[in-house]
Amino acid sequence: MAYDEDLAARIRKLVADHAGVTETRMFGGLAFLVNGNMAVAASGQGGLLVRVDPAESSKLVETTPATDMSRRTMR
Repeated sequence: MAYDEDLAARIRKLVADHAGVTETRMFGGLAFLVNGNMAVAASGQGGLLVRVDPAESSKLVETTPATDMSRRTMR
């Protein structure tokens, strides 16, 4: 599955004014990097992939529909 072009456009609009942001195709999706580090991506498997503070990830998984990427099944 290709990444969602509409989602990528929404991300692009949100990050447009931030310095050091680049985009690159990665893992079948489109990743947005900040100073070379992946921050967010329109996933090639559908949905949004977001890098978060590891100290916050458990709370986000418990309180939102988010899942930990290590628990997702790679297709």
